[in-house]
Amino acid sequence: MNVLRDISVILLAAEAFIFALIPLALFGALVYGVWRLRQHRNMPTWLGDIRRYVMLGLSTVEQAMDAAAKPVIAVHAAFATVEGWLDALRKREP
Repeated sequence: MNVLRDISVILLAAEAFIFALIPLALFGALVYGVWRLRQHRNMPTWLGDIRRYVMLGLSTVEQAMDAAAKPVIAVHAAFATVEGWLDALRKREP
């Protein structure tokens, strides 16, 4: 029975390896294909247009996040400054 157990473990390991290898090969082919398409001479014009629109959207989102974060950062900086002043005053009064 030990031999059957060992053979079954080997077969299960081989099956798991094959099922893990198939998606790995597919993703590798996908990455290689995208890398080839990103080279300037191979890139279709519509991919360049999509990239420009995505970069425009990215810059818009970054500007919006900067505008949303600036008040929070300013308030935090003001509180930290006041806290630093108060700590300095407390240390001078022995």
